[in-house]
Amino acid sequence: MITDTHQPVEVTKHTAVIGTVVQMWEKLAWDIDVFEDIQRHYPSEKQPLAYAAINICIAAESLRDWVIETIRSQSPADSKPPRDSIRDRLAADIPQMHMCTAIANTAKHHNFREGRWTGGRVEIAWDEGGEDMPSGFALYHIDGNGRSKLAFSSFKALKDAWWNTLVAEGLAEPVTEGTIPTPEWMQNKLARIFGPVTSVLLPHTLRPLPQSYPAKANLEGHDGDLFKL
Repeated sequence: MITDTHQPVEVTKHTAVIGTVVQMWEKLAWDIDVFEDIQRHYPSEKQPLAYAAINICIAAESLRDWVIETIRSQSPADSKPPRDSIRDRLAADIPQMHMCTAIANTAKHHNFREGRWTGGRVEIAWDEGGEDMPSGFALYHIDGNGRSKLAFSSFKALKDAWWNTLVAEGLAEPVTEGTIPTPEWMQNKLARIFGPVTSVLLPHTLRPLPQSYPAKANLEGHDGDLFKL
């Protein structure tokens, strides 16, 4: 298993806190969380939503490049797998990567680059809300066959698929089955929002547990309003 000590420390001279593929995945998770926050709390803002979506795709591309070089660096000098073969394997495991690659390359190079996301496009539409969701702009990914998917869902699937791939490639330690780890920044965010409740959350919990957990008796002395999530 590759841990934080296996990557050269020199990279942190430029990244400050990112030195491993797991830490780069945490950065991807951060970008996705920013997108989700904009979608939830600033529904009438169109540009920030698009900017955040581009940042996610660039982060996914960066993570892919880090994974490719990490796999090659751990291989014997006389049998390093070609970069293209690793890239194709990753794209098969993470179907959102063709989309991310096309979007990231277009954004970075001032040049429309369709790549392998043939006929794919991004659209922003105004969605009328309902009882549970306010009206607001929503970003959609549309494939070459005209099938549309909410970017909010695409990016969550991207985050989960990348974590599962890191574990499958032996680049990350697995956690409880069916879960992904909680980055430090997310733990801090939850602590700011929910205060003492986070101290009794199960480990590797990305989102607050239902009001039924933990029992109020387990938080004796805490304000009952903490449970009004």
